[in-house]
Amino acid sequence: MNLKPATLLLALLALLAGCVAVAPAQQAAVPVAAPTTTSLAGHLWLVADAAALVAGVPPLPTLLPEPPPPPPDAALLEQWREPASRWMEAELRAITAEWSDPPHAARALMLLGVAMNDALVVAEAARAQGLEVSDHAASAEAASRVLAYTHPLLDGAASGERETATWAGVWRGEATVAGVLNGRNLGAAVAEKVLAWAAADGAADSTPLFVLPAVAPGVWAPTAPDYELPQEPSWSRVRTVAIGDPASVRTPAPPAWGSSEMEAQLTAFAEAQAALTDEQRTLVRTWASGAGTITPPGLWVRIAQQLVATHKLAPAEAAGLYAALGVALHDAAVACWESKYHYMLARPVQALRERNPAFAPLLKTPPHPSYPSGHASFSGAASELLAAAFPEAAAALRQQASDAARSRVYGGIHWPIDGEAGLAQGARVAQLVLGKLEH
Repeated sequence: MNLKPATLLLALLALLAGCVAVAPAQQAAVPVAAPTTTSLAGHLWLVADAAALVAGVPPLPTLLPEPPPPPPDAALLEQWREPASRWMEAELRAITAEWSDPPHAARALMLLGVAMNDALVVAEAARAQGLEVSDHAASAEAASRVLAYTHPLLDGAASGERETATWAGVWRGEATVAGVLNGRNLGAAVAEKVLAWAAADGAADSTPLFVLPAVAPGVWAPTAPDYELPQEPSWSRVRTVAIGDPASVRTPAPPAWGSSEMEAQLTAFAEAQAALTDEQRTLVRTWASGAGTITPPGLWVRIAQQLVATHKLAPAEAAGLYAALGVALHDAAVACWESKYHYMLARPVQALRERNPAFAPLLKTPPHPSYPSGHASFSGAASELLAAAFPEAAAALRQQASDAARSRVYGGIHWPIDGEAGLAQGARVAQLVLGKLEH
């Protein structure tokens, strides 16, 4: 974390006061698509048994509490019509404020999306057993507890949003006070299951002492200008949700350093750098998403948010979409980082500086090996997952993924093969995630 706790808390409080506008360099246009035809709702990701969880809900007190607080203005209440997007926005703000790296951002987005989705699936199971349950209260309790875990300084700052989210169903005439109490209990139980999984997933132990390999041609080493230590070199040990062993989707080996195939990569990269167009430079800025932004996984959540809003998805459908997307992004991060540190391919700046000491890429080179591209792996996974939900937008979504991958070559920090391999790896991750929804 690059900010002092007091500074971060003030930033979070300011950010939570309203939605943060995203600069054009952090957004990509969202394609217009037909309403979702592949439902991603109804699947439990981290809760094993909904019925058992419902059975453990404590009975309601004989005397219910006083009536809920007075409702907010209609505009604020309408913002909670579909709560999952609102909670995902809070997560994106926290990721930005904390300068989260992409693997941690993907994990946080996954935990939040899964908690909300699983809470709604459990709530539906409870209603089937005759309990009154407020979906708003269930998702609010699960979401707020997960946010407090992934971003501890956010907990107090989010209390106002938590109360509004909890009572929104009552204020909208869709729930009762009894439903709120049951919803809180169910949401808390779901959060407990999700956080138990997170506590044992290995993320806290992902940065053990890492010994850099000996300096050699084609082997990654810390790069100019800051020569930062390697970022998350053991993220491959973090538990995945859907793909199992990340080595099972490892990218094929890159060409041997010094081979004709790799020399062709150097030539293609150098030619691209020598002839950058204004359009290509704009593409670099559009997909840059470096430190202190919503990160590459966040860019795809933003695209999903806009699709959800455009097609007015029901709350359960939206939560299911964010959960599946989060799983795809998280598992893609683990898989990509496993491949990166397995192959340890040098970054372009390492090779180009030997030929041209004045070479300066448009973007700062990230502190991890080049192959495959993280942007491409995230984009391949997200675009394929969203294409399944919005098939009419599939071509446009895949074009966005291709743009994201190419932007890193234009930005001077990836070889062309990095993007190609990353897109294919991400697509494979998405297929495995979608396969879980069929069972």
